[in-house]
Amino acid sequence: MTALLIGNTRTEDMVGDLGAQSVAQRRLAACAAHRMLWWARDGDVLVLPTAPGEDYADYVTALTGIRRDSLTVLVPAPGRLGAGILSPDRLADPGFLARLRTALAGRTVDRVLPVYADPAVAALAGRLGAESALPGHAFHAQGGGALVNGKAAFRAIAAGCGIPLPPGTVATNPEEAGLAVTALLDQGHCAILKQEFACGGAGNHILSPRPGVRPRGARTVTVTTGAAAVHGFLAERWPVLTAGHRHRLVIERYYPESTAVYAEFDIGDRAVTLLGTGEMLMDPTVTGEITPALVLPAGRHRLLIEEARRLCAVYQAMGYRGNLSPDAIHTPAGELLFTEANGRLTGSTHLHSAIGARLLGPDRRAHRVLAEDGGLPAPSFRAARDRLSAGGLAYDPATGTGTLLTADSTTADGTVTHCVIAEDADTVRDIQRALAGLVTGVRA
Repeated sequence: MTALLIGNTRTEDMVGDLGAQSVAQRRLAACAAHRMLWWARDGDVLVLPTAPGEDYADYVTALTGIRRDSLTVLVPAPGRLGAGILSPDRLADPGFLARLRTALAGRTVDRVLPVYADPAVAALAGRLGAESALPGHAFHAQGGGALVNGKAAFRAIAAGCGIPLPPGTVATNPEEAGLAVTALLDQGHCAILKQEFACGGAGNHILSPRPGVRPRGARTVTVTTGAAAVHGFLAERWPVLTAGHRHRLVIERYYPESTAVYAEFDIGDRAVTLLGTGEMLMDPTVTGEITPALVLPAGRHRLLIEEARRLCAVYQAMGYRGNLSPDAIHTPAGELLFTEANGRLTGSTHLHSAIGARLLGPDRRAHRVLAEDGGLPAPSFRAARDRLSAGGLAYDPATGTGTLLTADSTTADGTVTHCVIAEDADTVRDIQRALAGLVTGVRA
C-alpha cells in the first residue's frame, strides 16, 4: 500500500491570484512543501514543486525511522508560474503523469494526502483511479474547498449555527464596505479588512480612528476618520482587496491586543478527531506558535474546542473530509470570537499529526509544550543541525525534548524553522534564549 503526498502549498483558494506571488514567496512556498517528508512512510511517493535538500531529507527520515531510499520524489516540469508553486498545470502535465504511473506500477494508492485538496488534486486522483484514496473526493472535485477556506463563506456558516463572531459583514462593492467601516470607526472601534482568499494575515488591513494601534494579524494600520476618507481609501484599493473584483471583502471589528488561537481537527466519515490547539504568535503577522494554547484560561480552552467541534460537524455534513482548523481571537475582555477556518494541512498540522503523534506519541505528547518559530539564520541546513548538536540543544528522542529543525528555507531566505520541545513553557523560553545565543554568539 502506498500513499501519494502532494506538496501544493499555494493554491488560489489559499492566497488568491497565484500570479501575484513574488519570486521570493514562491521560493519559500517550495521550501514549505518539503515538510511533507514528515508524513512519509516507507514506499510512499511524494510530488513536490522542487526537490528537498539531501541533508534535510536525511534528517527528517532518520527521526521518523523511514528508509530514505524507499521513497520516490517526483518534481513535475515547471509550469506557467515557474518551479516554486505546484500549480494545477504541473499536476496535469502528460510527462509528469507518465512518470507518476511508472512509479506507481504494481502498487495500490491507499491514501492521497495533499496540502490542499483542490479540483486539480481531485482530477489527479481520478486519472490514477484513486478517487477513494482521497477522502471527500466528490466534494473537493466540485471546488468545495473554496466554501471551507473562504472567509466570506465562513462568516455565513458560523453565523448560521450560532458561533460567536466579531461584529461585521461581507461586502460586494466599495459602497457597502464604506458604510460598514464608517459605522465601526464612528463608534470608536477599529476595522479589519480581509481578502476573501488569503492566508497568514497577508490579505488583511486595519483601519483605526486613532493613532497608536499596534498591528497584529495585518501588516499595516491606517488612521482614517470620516466617511469621505474611508470611501476614498476603499475606492482606490478595491481591485487589490477583491483580487480584481473577483472576490468579496470581509469587514470585521478589530480588537487590539487580542491573542490568536486555533483548534485543529481531522474530519472523517464517522468521527471528528481533535489534533490539538495552539496560540499563533504575531509580529505583525504569523511568525510561529505555541501548542497547546496555554494562553487561554481552562474554561475558554474548553469553549474553543467545543465551538470549533460544532463548526467541524457542519462542514462534515456538507461533505468536507480532511483537516480543519477553526481560528479565533481571545480579546482583552475575555471574549472568544471565531474569525476563519482553514481546510488544509496548516502550518501547525505537522506539530500535531506528525511530530506530536509520531515522534512523541500520545502519552509523552500530553506532557510537552511545543513552540515553533521561523527565521533562525543559518548558512545551510547542515550548519544549523551541527550548531544545535554542538550546543547541546538538538532534539533527543530518548527524552522527547530539545530542538527540531522542521523546515529548511536556507536556499530561499537563509533561515531554518525550528521547534522547541520541553516539559513546560518556562523551559521552552530558556531553550529559545540559548538558541538566540547560538546565533549571536552571546550567551543568554
